[in-house]
Amino acid sequence: MQLGKTLAAAVGALIVLIAMPSAFADQKTDRMADLFESSIAQESSGNIDRALDETLDILKLEPKHYLANYRAAWLYYYKGNYAKSVVYYENAAEIQPDSLEAKLGLLLPLMAEKKWTRAQSLAEKLYAQAPYNYYAGSRLAYIYYSHGKYDLAAGQYKKVLKAFPSETDMTLGLGWTYLKLGKKELARNAFAEVLLIKKNNLSAKTGMESL
Repeated sequence: MQLGKTLAAAVGALIVLIAMPSAFADQKTDRMADLFESSIAQESSGNIDRALDETLDILKLEPKHYLANYRAAWLYYYKGNYAKSVVYYENAAEIQPDSLEAKLGLLLPLMAEKKWTRAQSLAEKLYAQAPYNYYAGSRLAYIYYSHGKYDLAAGQYKKVLKAFPSETDMTLGLGWTYLKLGKKELARNAFAEVLLIKKNNLSAKTGMESL
């Protein structure tokens, strides 16, 4: 009789031990879900510091979580901490090596820090990989322009506009590039095209005044 009780107790303890990892996993998953929901809500309300803190709490629970790293990178970028943003975008890209969005995101802090050489190298690779991706093409055009490579910038803006003719930001970029190249009539045409659609566009007006 005593043996039966002992055996039953042992089996009961074993069941508890087996169930514990599952219970902990469920608690962890619930906690992460709550943090994600709150972080997104905080960002929407403009509470970026709180949104970031909660995203970093997720990473304490799961350091290799792709989306948490990606969100941390974006939130650091939004706050102007570009060095930290680079780190977390790189983490996300390492976790998901085929992720185009993580590498496109990485361009943002690199451009903000004016690291044009590295940004250009990465953007050229991304554009070769995804030539019809608007962000790959447009960011490469902007990098060429900002790096003072105006001939390359003009060609790249034209490529993007060929695929996305309605993107007035690209027409505007092309106009400023033409202005840098001394092609005033082409610049005038580009600025006029923008002003036809957005008559109060300050950049296009400034461009016109610069002619």
